[in-house]
Amino acid sequence: MEKRVWMTLLATGSLLVAGSVAAGNDVVVDSDVTKVTQVLAAEVKAERITVEQAKEMELNRAETYEVTSTVSVDNLGMQISEKLKDSIMPYYSIEFNDPTSDDESYKAVVTEYFGKVE
Repeated sequence: MEKRVWMTLLATGSLLVAGSVAAGNDVVVDSDVTKVTQVLAAEVKAERITVEQAKEMELNRAETYEVTSTVSVDNLGMQISEKLKDSIMPYYSIEFNDPTSDDESYKAVVTEYFGKVE
């Protein structure tokens, strides 16, 4: 398996995280995250937030599920989009697979949230 070094830059609101990771061909890295995020922003009504933002906003977790694709990161994005399009939840967060994973698939954990219950 070919290994590459990527500079990871993730923008979440006003927070910018940077770091280097060694990644194989089968993991989701920064350029893939950007591609999936752009597709979701165009196709999904819900707002993407971080897990930390959900805690700060005191949101309630509605559902958490893993999405997996053995085809491509584009297919992973399409699957996430289809799941979120059917949802009525106003917020979601995504955590992509660990860049050191030896798994032969693309994975993401999606969590959907709803507003604080008074």
